Amino acid sequence: MSNTKLLSAQPTEKVDELTCSNTENVIASSDQEKLTLTTDASNVCSKDMTGVDSQLKKSISGPDTKPSKDNDFHLIKWIEFNFERLPILLQNVNGPCPLLAIFNILLLRKRIILKPNIDAITTEQVITLLADHILELDQSKLSYEERANYEHNVQDALAVLEKLKTGLDVNLKFDGVDKFEYTRECIVFDLLNIQLFHGWVIDPQDTELRTIVTTDAASYNQLTEKVIRQRHSAREELVRESLLIEQFLDEYRSQLTHYGILQLNQTMRDNQLAVFFRNNHFSTIWKNRKQLFVLVSDQGYLEHKSIVFETLTDVDNDTLFTDGYGRIWRKPETADSSRDRDLALALHDEEERLYQQAQLQQQRQQQQQQQPQYIPHPSQSGHSSTGQSRKSKNKPKRSSQDDGDKESCNIV
Repeated sequence: MSNTKLLSAQPTEKVDELTCSNTENVIASSDQEKLTLTTDASNVCSKDMTGVDSQLKKSISGPDTKPSKDNDFHLIKWIEFNFERLPILLQNVNGPCPLLAIFNILLLRKRIILKPNIDAITTEQVITLLADHILELDQSKLSYEERANYEHNVQDALAVLEKLKTGLDVNLKFDGVDKFEYTRECIVFDLLNIQLFHGWVIDPQDTELRTIVTTDAASYNQLTEKVIRQRHSAREELVRESLLIEQFLDEYRSQLTHYGILQLNQTMRDNQLAVFFRNNHFSTIWKNRKQLFVLVSDQGYLEHKSIVFETLTDVDNDTLFTDGYGRIWRKPETADSSRDRDLALALHDEEERLYQQAQLQQQRQQQQQQQPQYIPHPSQSGHSSTGQSRKSKNKPKRSSQDDGDKESCNIV
C-alpha cells in the first residue's frame, strides 16, 4: 500500500518501564565543524547486549559529518511545547517521514536531547541517536526469559532502522484506528512505546460494507485483491460487493473518515503523542483537551516559530494552525491593515448608534399614537352642570340696578 511497514495492533504497554530509572538521555552536541555524541552518565542502565553494541553502533564524529548541501540532513526548529523550549526535525524534499515522526516524539518526550546550539542534523546521526536510545533502555526488571526475548527484539529493531530512511510498508485494517497487519518492523514502535494510528475506519452503522470488509478482507491489501477478483465475476452479488468497496475507497481516498476521527479522539489518551499514518505519510499526532493536532514538520515553516501544529477536525483538510499549546494562530496584521480595521470598526459602531437612535425615536412615536384619548362619560354631565352652578354661586352679586335692566329687557 505504501512504502512503510507497521506497528502491532496492541502495542506493548510495558515498554515505558524499560527506560532508565533516572531517564538516561542521549545528548547530541555540536562543536564547530564536527558533531559528536555524548551520553548523560548520571545513571548507567544495566544491560547485557553482547555483540549488539559493538556491531550496530556507528561513530559519526569527524569533519565529514557536518551538515551540508551535499549530505542528507534535516533542519532543526525550536518550539514551545509543554512550557519548555524543545527541538523538532523538519522534513526536506521526500525525506524519511517515519523516521522523523518517531524521532520527533522522542524529542518532545525528552528521551533524546539535543544541545541548543545545533540547527541541523544528518539522517545518519538521527539513526545513530535512535540506536543508542534503544540500547540504553533499562531491562533490569525483566526476567531471564523476558530478557532473552527482549534482546532478540532489540536486534530486530536495530536491523530495520536503516529501512526507516526510505519508509515502511504498512497494511492497515479498516476496523480500528490502531489495527495494522503485524510485521517485523513493528517492533521498533513497541520497544519505544510509541503507538501507530490511522483514521481510515468504516463506520459501524454502514453494516453492509463493514460486513463485506471485515469478513475476509480486513486489510487494505486483501481488500484490493478482493475488488480485482470479484469485479468481473459471473455472480451479481460479488460484483456488487466490489463496487461498494471501490466506492468507499474513492470517497475516502484521503485515507480518513469522519468515524475515524471520532475513534481517534476516543482511543488516544489526553496529552498522548503518537505516529499518525495518512495519505501514505507518517506524521506526529498529539491529543490535547479532547482535540487532535498534527505536528507541522515541513521545512517551509522553519521561520514561523508560532506555527507548531495544525488541527485535525474533518476529512476535507479544513485545518487551522496552532502554537505549541493548541492556541489558534493568527496572521500578524500590518500597520495599514490595523488602521483600516480600526476605521471600519468605528464606522460600524457609528452606524449602529444611529440605527439604535432611530429605532428608539420610532418606538416613542408609536407609543404616543397608541395612547388612548380621554372622553367624558354622559353621566358626568350633571356633575359638570352642578359644578358650573356652584361656580355661578360664587360669582359676585350684581346690583339691583342690574336686575332692573334685566327685567326691562324681558318686558321689551
